[in-house]
Amino acid sequence: MLLSICKSEYPLLGRESGTATGWDVQNHFVLGGVAVHEGQIYRLTKVLDAVQEKYFPSISVPIEFHATEIRRGKNRFKDFTPSKREDILSDVYKIISDATYPNLVLFATAIHISAVENQFQARTKVLEDLCQRFNMFLTRKFHAGLPNKGLLIIDRHREEEYRHLISEFQSAGTSYGCLGNIVDIPYFARCRETRMLQLADFCANAVFRYYERNDTKYIDMIFDRFDKRSKDSPPEGLKHFTNEECGCYACSWRT
Repeated sequence: MLLSICKSEYPLLGRESGTATGWDVQNHFVLGGVAVHEGQIYRLTKVLDAVQEKYFPSISVPIEFHATEIRRGKNRFKDFTPSKREDILSDVYKIISDATYPNLVLFATAIHISAVENQFQARTKVLEDLCQRFNMFLTRKFHAGLPNKGLLIIDRHREEEYRHLISEFQSAGTSYGCLGNIVDIPYFARCRETRMLQLADFCANAVFRYYERNDTKYIDMIFDRFDKRSKDSPPEGLKHFTNEECGCYACSWRT
């Protein structure tokens, strides 16, 4: 896996939605990712800070924007009405939808219960696929004369599991071969520590709700930010593993 001199880095910040062990109550598990050019992180952080200032004008310390907590009115969001919480969600999703390629690029892999053998396999499959899609994006950039390296940053909540998986990738490779454009030492951070992981949470949650609840509201807002080869190409950054017939956004163009 790697290394060469590069002009800049793309962090891919990954966040789960659903759980790899929750198959008694869910049909899908999602790993979503937001790839942000390093030169855009400060600007996007300030834009999300402005959303906090809009809704929490008296609070200066960073508040974590977590899509599920906002939707359910948990923690700091408990005093907001449902309509106001929807406004907060829309404001955050608008940050993603207003970003331009390639400053911010989305990736997400969903796995349906029909394709699951066990919880380890489910998490392995979505991580492997997400990394492969990110590597393809970086490869296209390289061939276009922009030799960027990818850096994987994952929510620390699942650090032990992901360290083990990435160690397996390093020793045995992946089913896609070598992921040569991604730095092979992952980093881990708490979601509350970085606004970019919070954007990844919103990406993963939109994809999870699309597959689990047939809710298209927010995935439609951010759909054009998923990686694609050209403006009119299908969304290669979105993948759905299922053993059933499917006409979803990810499957319809692949059949």
